[in-house]
Parts: sequence; C-alpha cells; structure tokens
Amino acid sequence: MRLRGLVLVVILGATPSVRAAASQAESEKLTASALPQFLADFEKSLAPIDSAFDDLENAKLPLLDESGHPLGRRNIQDRRKILSDLRDTVKQLAANPQDLVLTMTLLKRTEALSDDIYDLAQIAFDNDQEELGTRLGSVLTALDHNEDLLESYALSVAAEKEQRLRALEKENQDLEQKLKETRTTKPKRGF
Repeated sequence: MRLRGLVLVVILGATPSVRAAASQAESEKLTASALPQFLADFEKSLAPIDSAFDDLENAKLPLLDESGHPLGRRNIQDRRKILSDLRDTVKQLAANPQDLVLTMTLLKRTEALSDDIYDLAQIAFDNDQEELGTRLGSVLTALDHNEDLLESYALSVAAEKEQRLRALEKENQDLEQKLKETRTTKPKRGF
C-alpha cells in the first residue's frame, strides 16, 4: 500500500474546516440507507479528476515519472480507464447495494485510482507544478475518505452475509436433525 504522506501534508496545511472534516471521517459509518446518496456524491467528486487528467493531457508539462522518463500520454489514458471502470462500478453498486463483490470491486478500484492520483500529485510537485499537485492532493484526500467509508461498509455487508450464512447453516442442521428423528421414529411396515 502506498504511503499516505501527501495526505498528511495536505491535511496539516489545510484549513481548519478541512481538518475537521478529515477527523469526522474517522467516526462516520456508511450504512445501506445512506449508500445511494454516498454513491451520488462519490460520482460527483470524480469530476475534478477528469479536469486534472484533461490538464495533464492537454498541457505541455514536462512531467517525469519516478525514473526520470517523460510521463507518456498513454499512462494518462490508462488512468482514465480506471476512472471509467470506477464510475461503472458505482452505478452497478447503486443498483445492488448489498452486493459484496461489487462493494469490494469499488473499494479496490478506488484504491487503484487513489494510488494513481498520489503518483500524479508527486510527479506534479517534483516538476514544480504546485497548483496541479495541490489540486490532486485535495482530490486524494476526498478519495481516501471515501475509501475509508467503503471499507467500513464492506465489512458491515460481509458481517451481515456471514450472520445470514450462519443462520442458514443452523436452520439446515435443525432440519437434518428433524429428518433423522422422523426416519428413526417412523415404524417400518412389513408384509
């Protein structure tokens, strides 16, 4: 997992309201009833990423990767694919909020996008693109907050599924026991 140092820098340098929102995130819980609104807000929060990707694609920025090679346009397009897949998963989960596989897929894709945004923010800062780096850092803070909420939601959905599975297993055992009892107490008829 990537280092979250940039988030700390952004939060520490942020306004008191941003710091308060970050600390509030630790105590928030995402519930099934709040999921539709969360997903709608989550999808809206992705718009600045499109804007940042547009800036990276259209500008003649001398952005370099960690090894000092120019950041290729293909890399941005690949990152757009992750963003597109993430949006598709948001829509699918909105239609089926108790789907644990979709919840985990959304969590995984959010983490992948966060990793990309972190890398791009670091690249921007390394290339003296402070405004772009700060924008990406703010987006990263929001993504990390959403990732934390999704993680707790996934755990609660998994716990509900586990509880339901245990109840079904218990019910099955009870039915099997009753069936055995019925077979052993039923007298055999002979001719």
